[in-house]
Amino acid sequence: MNESHPVIRFESVPIVEGSLHRLEEFRPQLLESVTAETVRELSVLSPSLASQAAQNPYEGLLGEALFSEKQRLRREKPTVFTKNRYKNDKLLWSQVQAALLKSPVERDRGEIMSRVLSHYAEEIGGHFDARIYRLATKMVPWTFSWLLNAASVKRVLPWGMTQSLSSRLRIVGEVPHLQNLSKKGTILLVPTHQSNIDSPLVGYVIYLMSLPPFAYGAGLNLFSNPLLSFFMSGLGSYTVDRKKTSAIYKQVLKNYSVQILERGIHSIFFPGGGRSRSGAIEQKLKLGLMGTALEAQLQNLKQGKPNPNVYVVPMVTSYHSVLEAGSLIDDFLLESGKSRYLSYGDDSWHLQSVLRFFWKFFSSSSGVTVRIGRPMDVFGNLVDENGRSIGPNGTCIDPKAWLTSGGELAPEKQRDQEYTRELGKSLVERFHADNTVLTSHAVAFVLFEALRKLYPDYDLYRFLRMSGSQRVVTLDRFLVEAAKVHSRLRELADRGKVFLSKEFYTTKSEDWVEDGIRHLGLWHDSAVIRKADRAVWSDDLSLLYYYRNRLSGYGLSELLPKERGTSRGIDKKGFLA
Repeated sequence: MNESHPVIRFESVPIVEGSLHRLEEFRPQLLESVTAETVRELSVLSPSLASQAAQNPYEGLLGEALFSEKQRLRREKPTVFTKNRYKNDKLLWSQVQAALLKSPVERDRGEIMSRVLSHYAEEIGGHFDARIYRLATKMVPWTFSWLLNAASVKRVLPWGMTQSLSSRLRIVGEVPHLQNLSKKGTILLVPTHQSNIDSPLVGYVIYLMSLPPFAYGAGLNLFSNPLLSFFMSGLGSYTVDRKKTSAIYKQVLKNYSVQILERGIHSIFFPGGGRSRSGAIEQKLKLGLMGTALEAQLQNLKQGKPNPNVYVVPMVTSYHSVLEAGSLIDDFLLESGKSRYLSYGDDSWHLQSVLRFFWKFFSSSSGVTVRIGRPMDVFGNLVDENGRSIGPNGTCIDPKAWLTSGGELAPEKQRDQEYTRELGKSLVERFHADNTVLTSHAVAFVLFEALRKLYPDYDLYRFLRMSGSQRVVTLDRFLVEAAKVHSRLRELADRGKVFLSKEFYTTKSEDWVEDGIRHLGLWHDSAVIRKADRAVWSDDLSLLYYYRNRLSGYGLSELLPKERGTSRGIDKKGFLA
């Protein structure tokens, strides 16, 4: 399948207004509604937690939240920018603790619960300022374009710029389809997640596609930086604090997501729950918040709203290199291997490393590919250009019928969970099919697999500890393996299972191999791949594994066990299959 051409023009794009522009008007009512709905749900959420006595339905939930929050606050180390938030949290939970020591007659548990939920809702709830949005849309391209010109040693002054962001950012795929559906319903955009630069990148891509701004969840820790907080606090982002683990907090977060979708606010959700530590495309998704799309559509249908559908749209970003690759793969290997893996640390996010990385990016010819995948409904069925769901047998289906039980539109826990699981499976399939393979991914896969064939009995952790002399293959052997991988990738692309960058459409493997090695050699202090004197080797096998893993899940490895179900898991020796 040939690579499609970019569909986005990078001239001045007008700002399109949407529901998010009106957030400040209805924000108080939104937070009030989120709190009220959460109070109602928690009263029946979990009898094992919720009560030891019928008259105190919130006792157990408040006790569980108090314990987890006190533990969090003990571990917290507030900075000058977070001390006020820390003090307010500490005061709240001290008061909750004092109130719970009194009898329910003295302190009503419902009143305490409402106060806690209001606190969480206010913390989570986003804001939107059209002036900040306009500023952000102007600053991003200007800054990137300035860096492109400065780093390429052309003109440093803004009026002398000769390159633009359009030379590095390719937006391809189902863009017109997405633009059309954004007028027929509410969009839940679900990107893959590799790097901390994904959030600003995705936000800018949305603007370039002439779509209104989207709401998105962002880690509460990011709001500790004054500059980031200034922008994020005005761009519709709502906070997600992964350190908060109580059922109360998770329910407020879920209900906020449901209710902004109900109000027609397009949203972004990273379904992997965080950056991919292994370098692989997400295969296990966080289904809790994914289910909010179905819940919002059900409520819209019950209320008879126009354009009630929520459309789930995958987005796959492909980078030649990831700034945090070293620390991410360290995290993955430490978690999976425990004491069997020795970490050598990584300073990827030190200021010097960040500046060096971006200078290398903008001084090279590297770029980023963003592919918009085929939209789906909340059940995982594909959606046509008119917003109609296409069922498994190829006929149009009525989502309302799928959400009706006993003649009534109503939530049904087991049914809805199964629908969301099917959506998760479909998303994983779409992420792999919409992935754009870059030459850097392929050369890393080729070298890693060639080395594995030399040492087939090694498990992952012994493999990563190999000496320098063991990490070498001859160039001839490498090119033979590259030709095999090239052939299999072309076959997958012809079957619609993946996309390939234009460099792969050549008859000579040497051409794309050179391109891939050059790109991997630009970024990290330790060379991921070196080539000299008719030999190819790696100075950092952990980084090689990270970039190789981008092609896991496709069954490309000749060492893959032949048993069913192993193509997207971990094989018997600990390698991503």
